[in-house]
Amino acid sequence: MLEILTRCHFWLIAIFSGIASARDANKQVNALKLKFWQRKSDADGDGPEKGGGSVGVAQGEAPEFEMPPGHHLDFGTRMRAKWEGYDDPVEYYLLQLEIDAYTDWLRKMRVWLARPVEPELSELALDDEIGRWPPDRIRLYDKLFDHGIMMPGGHEYALELAKPLALDETLSCLEIGAKLGGVARLLADRLGVWVTALEPDGELALLGMERSVQAGVQKRVPVQPLDPLQPELRKGYFNVVYSYGELYKIPEKETFLKALAETLRDHGQLLVTDYVLTRDLDENELANWARLEGEELFPWTAQEYKSRLGQLKFDIRIAKDESETHLKHIKLAWMTMLSDIQKAGLDPDIMDYLEPEMEMWMNRVKMLENGSLAFYRFYATIN
Repeated sequence: MLEILTRCHFWLIAIFSGIASARDANKQVNALKLKFWQRKSDADGDGPEKGGGSVGVAQGEAPEFEMPPGHHLDFGTRMRAKWEGYDDPVEYYLLQLEIDAYTDWLRKMRVWLARPVEPELSELALDDEIGRWPPDRIRLYDKLFDHGIMMPGGHEYALELAKPLALDETLSCLEIGAKLGGVARLLADRLGVWVTALEPDGELALLGMERSVQAGVQKRVPVQPLDPLQPELRKGYFNVVYSYGELYKIPEKETFLKALAETLRDHGQLLVTDYVLTRDLDENELANWARLEGEELFPWTAQEYKSRLGQLKFDIRIAKDESETHLKHIKLAWMTMLSDIQKAGLDPDIMDYLEPEMEMWMNRVKMLENGSLAFYRFYATIN
């Protein structure tokens, strides 16, 4: 955990100082580790370690514990071993390997046992059965942003964005990219609206519907899966359509926006926040962004949005660059979370997801700050 926190600390330094990539931060972490162990060695009067065996073994004696080929002891493991009272960090490392292997096996067995038995069940790809959103990853987002609101700014910003809509109990809304449905339930609770929350990720949609059921609002805020290529939206049905930062993942946006326009009633309202391109990205840049996001991306420019909305007879009332506010929200969320971790600690299972999530968010910050991306808000009405 200490190693991850150290890396996250330097990532935040990189965010606020404008360092181009996390690689520089990792180099600083590694340099600090080296200096720490050099000082420790000098203070203890020990010579440099040789080989991959146990430390603290007299020269010429065979070590009691041997590191597996290709493995090495990192800074965090040594510190945890010392904290747990192990004289030999290799012994602690080998024990953790056995525990991790057993935990992984137990996790897969639970998945396997939960499956219905079929007559001809082929070999299971158990890692795929776990899904992209295990409980520990969800818990990380609940701690990072307001509970159930998987977006920077949390409850306060979600309500602020909704102000131009003048929502009340007489209006019906459609949310695109609802994730767990947290924003939809917030608007329903505070403003009394009815929200149909659609989410392209089927796993998140299922988890979101479970939360609506638990909250007793499954009729007012149903969370349902969405196929962006075949949205099947009722025409002339909703008063409001909104999406908070998710349309850059939607393919064939021209056709999709037409479907959104057609599902609105007369004088309907559209509210969208989204990441937009401010320059052309080459294939490598787009591929790296998609790799960190974990899915294929289809970003537009702000001008493409304006042009398409105009073609669909929308009257654009607001087209505003919200990048500065968005950056503040991201940085504040991560600084607050890491501060809480340092004070109170965090479940080790959640820590497994901390590093990749922070790498994804740091990349967004980098692209916003170097001018590759902007975060825009569009508000429009249709006659």
